[in-house]
Amino acid sequence: MKHTIIFIVGLLGAVAWTRGADAQPAALPKPLTAVTAVKLFERGALLIEDFEAPEMNSKLWRVHHRNPDRTTITQQGGRLELTARGLVQMNGFWGLGGVKHKDLVLVGEMDVRSTGSPPHRLAFHLCGGDGARSPDHWVEILMVDQGATAKFLVGAALPVGFKPPQNLSLELPHPPGQGFLCRIELDGTTSMAEFSVKAADGWKRVCDPVELPLRTAHAELKFYGNHGPRPATPAEVTSRAWFDNVRLYPRPQSHHLGIRLVRADGGEIWERPGNRWPPIITDAEGKSRKLTDLTVELRTEDGAQLVASSVSSNFGFYLLPLKDAPWDVYPVAAQIALLLDGKPLGKPLRIERRGLDGLYPDDVYEVVIQ
Repeated sequence: MKHTIIFIVGLLGAVAWTRGADAQPAALPKPLTAVTAVKLFERGALLIEDFEAPEMNSKLWRVHHRNPDRTTITQQGGRLELTARGLVQMNGFWGLGGVKHKDLVLVGEMDVRSTGSPPHRLAFHLCGGDGARSPDHWVEILMVDQGATAKFLVGAALPVGFKPPQNLSLELPHPPGQGFLCRIELDGTTSMAEFSVKAADGWKRVCDPVELPLRTAHAELKFYGNHGPRPATPAEVTSRAWFDNVRLYPRPQSHHLGIRLVRADGGEIWERPGNRWPPIITDAEGKSRKLTDLTVELRTEDGAQLVASSVSSNFGFYLLPLKDAPWDVYPVAAQIALLLDGKPLGKPLRIERRGLDGLYPDDVYEVVIQ
């Protein structure tokens, strides 16, 4: 028995010695020298519509045409165009596939020109009505042409007992050829909706915030009746209107920009030899460094202003806050920079804005490093 025990111990020792002799040190990740490209990985915006297609996108919209004999609804020339005459009800585009999201911003451009009375109301509408998924609670910015001025109001459908829109009315100069950029912002924490229109000297509030309970959200773009009392004789009013550049996206105050650092083949930039933490990287001189020695920065388009920065050990994935960003609406152009010990790894990368293509809250971009 004694010899058997000695034999087993000796054998185990030999095995351990052999393994030690054959073991190879874990390979360090390839050196990081410079960022080379930035590309969109996942879009955060919930709706992007520039109306540039020759016809309506049936995956995004349906036509609601209550008065086809007195209204026209066409998509042409890069806009949604509508005409109306006489007394009308609701006619326009209804958004499909209400998103399960209630912390968001609806932005778009619109204009209406009317001749006669009572003028038609143009509605920029944020709706929760989604059949079995959400009750038909909604809010909207209404625009009425008054000749030299445009009047803006807020409409709402709310549960009994909820406070209706207060102090509602905004009048702005309405020179020929000028439309207006409108914004409805819904805070998902408080369920309070805010309404504003951009004037020559900045954003103007249309009315006090309104509490809007909903479970889903979609946009509607439409004529919504006439403004003022109905005439005793048939109305002779005619109107032409348009919508353009409509987008619905997560609220930047509570959503981030995601950045993933990857190699050209999509692989990771880090290693974890021996399951070590935090992950390590290799600098241009071949030295092993912590992943937390890297800093990702988001800057304005010209690079002059630092919007946000992040240091993280979480596998090369960074979330950069937008709550203090200088931008009032999205999309925007921006720069992404990667720093090691405060020194840039290559030149900053530009996220360009072309039309409605650009940076949105909750986007995720991949930054490629060689």
